[in-house]
Amino acid sequence: MESLERKIFNKSKRVVIKVGSALIIGDNSKLVNKKIISRIVLEIKKLHELNKEVLLVSSGALALGKKSLNIKADSLKVTEKQAASSVGQVFLINAWKRAFLSHKIKCGQILLTHLDAEIRSSSINARNTIESLIKFNTVPIINENDSVGTKELRYGDNDQLAARVAQITSSDLLILLSDVDGLYTKNPKKNKSAKLIKYINKITKSIEKSCENTSSTISVGGMETKLKAAKIALAAGCNMLITKGNKTNPISSIFKNKNFTLFSSNTSPRSARKKWISSQIVTKGNIKVDSGAEKALKKGASLLPAGIISITGKFDKGDIINVLNNKNKIICVGLSSYPSEDAKLIAGVRSNEIENLLGYHLRDVIIHRDDMVLRK
Repeated sequence: MESLERKIFNKSKRVVIKVGSALIIGDNSKLVNKKIISRIVLEIKKLHELNKEVLLVSSGALALGKKSLNIKADSLKVTEKQAASSVGQVFLINAWKRAFLSHKIKCGQILLTHLDAEIRSSSINARNTIESLIKFNTVPIINENDSVGTKELRYGDNDQLAARVAQITSSDLLILLSDVDGLYTKNPKKNKSAKLIKYINKITKSIEKSCENTSSTISVGGMETKLKAAKIALAAGCNMLITKGNKTNPISSIFKNKNFTLFSSNTSPRSARKKWISSQIVTKGNIKVDSGAEKALKKGASLLPAGIISITGKFDKGDIINVLNNKNKIICVGLSSYPSEDAKLIAGVRSNEIENLLGYHLRDVIIHRDDMVLRK
């Protein structure tokens, strides 16, 4: 019988891999742990061979910066952390770049702040950039923008950022490669009777109590941040798995060694997204469409500009809008791919005319079918 972790893995088309700071830093005189980075890249290559899309969220900029600048102090001012992070980010991205190039895999860097992942218009921009990189067969390497982010806006060792990335990209599986096997009943460093919790489908109070925060001079977060990440991922319909990342085959070995904690979601990313859209009460505008567009929408198609009759209201890209038929009955609601001013300019035209009229082209559609919920 197929195990739950294997079943989830096989069904996952898009995978986010998060690598913790403790795995990135080299021992003693070595700045970067090239061996671990090389192993992870090889695992990503294997995932590509299985036709899976992979996004990489990598910590380590601050730790690398402090090590390269020989900063021993744990307590630094925000500006000092920002400076160290800007230095470390250069070492971090170059280490990943060299490892990927050795397997002829292209990669691109994306730096996000807390607001980039949480504000809808900014998250859509991030999503579009990530989608384009994937389209170009390029691995997006994502990190928190520590050089400009303030202490109040920090995520905490990128666990929650990775979950937000999984959320905005509708990913199926988030793998946190850490310095621990997973979530234990007690802190395994303090209690030998601690047992690994392998499967979690609901985060209970007893699970939360198990998450005693780790103390590390390298890692910012701990099990508490991973639990917060799990809550975000599960709400988005994304499964999450925690496992140790310093093994020879950190992802492949999941199915052999069985040392992991798997948080399984009871919904899919698409269903979770549509549920969120459907729950939004306030809409910012209305789009009226012709009968041809109405028929297409009811069959599950996206809304093309060609089928639009008129647009009313003022809305931004990513706002919730109503789509009406020519009798003013709501057909569906969804997230607009364009702001109202630009949507009005391309209303009634073919998708291949968008760039000529606007000077840019985000999507062929005004509302994508994955960002739309039909009204009965």
